[in-house]
Amino acid sequence: MNKNLMKTIRELILFASPIAFGQVSQMFIGLGDVFIAGHHGTRTVAAIGIANSISSPIFLIGLGLLLGISPTLSRKRGESANVEQYFYTCITYAVGIGIVFMLLTMATVPLIPYFGFDKSIVPLIQDYLFIVSFSYFGSYIFIAIKEYLQAAENVIFANSVSFIAIFVNLLFGYTLAFGLFIFPELGVRGLAYAAVIVRSLTGITLFIYSRNYVRTGFSVVGNFVKHIFKFSIPISMSIFSEVLAFSAVMILIGRISPLNAAIHNIAYTIACTTYMIPLSISSAVSVKVAYFYGRHNLERVRDFVKASLTISMTFMACAGLILCFLPKTVLGIFTSDQEVIMAGSAIIIVCGLFEIFDGAQVTLSGILRGLGLTKPTFIVVLAGYWLVGIPFGYYLGYIKHLYVLGFWIGLSVTLLLIAIGLFSYLQIILKRESATRL
Repeated sequence: MNKNLMKTIRELILFASPIAFGQVSQMFIGLGDVFIAGHHGTRTVAAIGIANSISSPIFLIGLGLLLGISPTLSRKRGESANVEQYFYTCITYAVGIGIVFMLLTMATVPLIPYFGFDKSIVPLIQDYLFIVSFSYFGSYIFIAIKEYLQAAENVIFANSVSFIAIFVNLLFGYTLAFGLFIFPELGVRGLAYAAVIVRSLTGITLFIYSRNYVRTGFSVVGNFVKHIFKFSIPISMSIFSEVLAFSAVMILIGRISPLNAAIHNIAYTIACTTYMIPLSISSAVSVKVAYFYGRHNLERVRDFVKASLTISMTFMACAGLILCFLPKTVLGIFTSDQEVIMAGSAIIIVCGLFEIFDGAQVTLSGILRGLGLTKPTFIVVLAGYWLVGIPFGYYLGYIKHLYVLGFWIGLSVTLLLIAIGLFSYLQIILKRESATRL
């Protein structure tokens, strides 16, 4: 490995580490809610679980519409443009997105009684969805400013705020759910109010901090909003199609048996946890690639392509090897049920292979986003999951009676094909750029 590549790898790791720290923190905030709900009662856990399964896809679509900010601004920075003029535009755009997706979440509230849930938890689900929808403003403003700062490679403060938010969320969530001090016991509603408070505080905190780096007055650049929206739609739809695909797999596996559902849930949790590292590399490399692409430095673009893929695939290969060689040990961390451990070992081995392909495809998506290309990723992801992964998984799981193993083979094949498709497209683009600049 040459010195230049090693230097680029170190640079990318330093940039991506705080991003990974922040993403893991966000995951722990969700785990904190589950912890509090579990101690409060079974109905509380069930209600927030169902409510989040409804609100999360809606929320993630809106989040996806904000993820085009950092690569776009980074490219403008590479072109020596003044990016400060877009600060308030990013916030205004986030507020607009917040209004739309808050209303969409609220629109689901009257429909809850018709989903067939236990009547005792229907009001709890409705309360949580209605209240938590107001948290979108703070969350989207936080994400928009975080993206703005990330474009300038300022990532430590925003992700530190995410870490602190874990403990603030636990404090407010526990206090309001159980009714400590002067507060009444609010249960599910308490957790929803805590989400609104914590997300609003993170947004306000980051706004106050970022004002130190912005010297321009309030203004909204309409063309920038149009560009970000158009650029981010494929990112948003890619996230939605992937989330929907995994939801569909969960439903199909859940219909087989509780044992299969339990195994799938553990494997999915493992995959989501390890995914945080290549996801952070993807975010970091999109900024780096966009910057050097804006500076017309194709050599540095190639350096970051190699470095990002090396980091992601090395990490995921190590994680995959652990899963392949120690499947029972890994399962034992999550359950003591011997039936789950024995039946789930083969799935965990397949999950180990899944890891490598997953790391490659998410990193390649970030690279292409840095090059300003989002539509191809959406097309490849959509086709991969819905034309190959779901049908092939269903065939193996139901027709060939491989059950949960069949679905995980289908998902692994899907991610392999997505990675090959995105890598092939990237090579075509880089060759074309090289030829153009000769």
